[in-house]
Amino acid sequence: MQAVVVVVLLAILPITPVLAIGSPAISATCAAVTTQPREYCVGFLSGEPAAMAATGAHGVAAAAMNTTARKAASTSRVIADLVDELWTCHGYYTTMVESLSGVLVDFRDGRIDNVTLDKAYNAGHQPMGCDALLLHGNAHKNPFSKENGENDKLARLVVAITSLLARKRLVGSLMLP
Repeated sequence: MQAVVVVVLLAILPITPVLAIGSPAISATCAAVTTQPREYCVGFLSGEPAAMAATGAHGVAAAAMNTTARKAASTSRVIADLVDELWTCHGYYTTMVESLSGVLVDFRDGRIDNVTLDKAYNAGHQPMGCDALLLHGNAHKNPFSKENGENDKLARLVVAITSLLARKRLVGSLMLP
């Protein structure tokens, strides 16, 4: 195992200085830039074929601008997808609130039946619908994973307690505080 690591390191070492140095145009341009770390500048631009092919600062700048514009556009698309997915999640949570409000009205009216249980179950499925959408949707970003998980647990608790009360009503023998 150690021999394999040594062989891999020896194979990489001759390449590393070339990658770290970049082209002469990149090196000169990055040396002149004082507002960014030189290593970052060289490392970023050395990975860009257009920057590597550049013969001067103008070409390096154009490559940096094009790459940055592509990355910004990509981020903008992710944000747009995320906004769409968050609106869908907003719908899930609106449904959850409406369902829980219905359960609460039924509970206050002393009515716990299959319709009440259906409302509770409906509420219980909403957080994970949002979670799955954000995880597997186009944005592949889930800024609410923790909240979705907590809401899922709370909704399941409501379902469990509502089911318990429904069984008590049906059986009549369970004593609850």
